[in-house]
Amino acid sequence: MSELTEVLGRIERDGEGVAAVFDRRYATSPDDLWSACTEPERLARWFAPVTGDLRPGGAFTIHFDDADTPSCRVVSCERPTRLVWEWPVGGAVTLVTVEVGAEGDGARLRLRHERLGAGQAAGYAAGWDTYVRRLEADLAGAALPDWDETWIALHERYRRA
Repeated sequence: MSELTEVLGRIERDGEGVAAVFDRRYATSPDDLWSACTEPERLARWFAPVTGDLRPGGAFTIHFDDADTPSCRVVSCERPTRLVWEWPVGGAVTLVTVEVGAEGDGARLRLRHERLGAGQAAGYAAGWDTYVRRLEADLAGAALPDWDETWIALHERYRRA
C-alpha cells in the first residue's frame, strides 16, 4: 500500500471546472476490478453502500456514513470497461468516469471526477485517493485504511495542488 506522504492522483483544470484524476494498476483481473467498481455488495466494502437503479438512465443513492447522496444517475455503462455517472455536488452536477482495462497480469483503473468547483477539488481528490487505497486493500484481502485518518493526511497535500 502506498505511503500517505505520496498522493496517488492529480488535480487538473477542466474548462470551467476542476477534475480529480486517478490512474492505478491493481494486482487482479479486469473482471474482478470491474465487479469491485460496479456491484453494490463489493462497493459497500471499500466505497459506500449504493442503492437504486444501476442501469443507464437509472437513479441511485450513495449512503456515506455522514450523509446520503441521492440523485446520482448512470449516464452510460459499457460493461466491462467503462461506467459514467452523475454525482450532484452543491447544486452542480459533476461527472465520474471509471474505466477498467487489462495491463500485463493485472488491471488498470482510470477514474476521473470532473466539473468540480475549485474549492471542492482538494476534498474530493483526498476522498478518491482514500477510496483507491481502500480498493487496493480490499482486492488484496488486507485491512482497509481508516477513512478519517487517511483523508485528513491527504487533504492538505491536495489543497496545495
